[in-house]
Amino acid sequence: MKKIIFLIFGIYLFGCNAPFSLDKFKNVLSVSKLQAPGSHYNPLYSTKYGEFKDFCNKYFYLQDNKYMAFFMCGKKHRSELRFKNEWSVADSNPHIIIARVKLFPLNEKREFTFLQIHADSNLKDKPVINKPLLRVVWYKHLRGAKNHIWAVIRACDEANVMCYEKIDLGEMPKGFFDIKVEVKNSKLKIWVNGNLKVDKDVSYWNKFLNYFKAGVYLQDEGCAKVLFDKLTIKE
Repeated sequence: MKKIIFLIFGIYLFGCNAPFSLDKFKNVLSVSKLQAPGSHYNPLYSTKYGEFKDFCNKYFYLQDNKYMAFFMCGKKHRSELRFKNEWSVADSNPHIIIARVKLFPLNEKREFTFLQIHADSNLKDKPVINKPLLRVVWYKHLRGAKNHIWAVIRACDEANVMCYEKIDLGEMPKGFFDIKVEVKNSKLKIWVNGNLKVDKDVSYWNKFLNYFKAGVYLQDEGCAKVLFDKLTIKE
């Protein structure tokens, strides 16, 4: 508990540095906004698209002058980048997000998400569904596996149906690891440390427009933190 209190309040005691100050994060921050601690804009902790210059707070900051840090506590709370561009999984040009990341579950009770493909739920002339196609998740315990990373993939396009496929991506590495998510021609592929773990037809999702998200989203009580050493996107 002392460690978590320090993580929360230490930023205020010693100030914070903005991730935008590093060149390696400027491209992704120029095409995203931060949602924290909820999905709606909060002037204390959120920022609008591309407005990251000099921006940092207890949920989003530069750690060790190297890493973009996302920190959050509380069920259904998040500190996440929402990328602006939207696209269909049916596109012939690839949509890709690549990260070098380190996870800190801290005292999270069950699971948290650190990468997503989410369908837009606010369109007027397109089908909408307020659901993610993909969540890349740390689970404390699932199907006999402890401390593993999982791909949680929605397996249908009906809003009110529980239809998920969960694919084990392996035990959570202790240090930084590389992950790549690609969507092209209605195929979803995921690589972990260069190894292809998921290759799935997602053509049932063709009718929706989607966007990438990255950060930390808690599905239960407790706290979690995510560090990105690298985050690049091709939309």
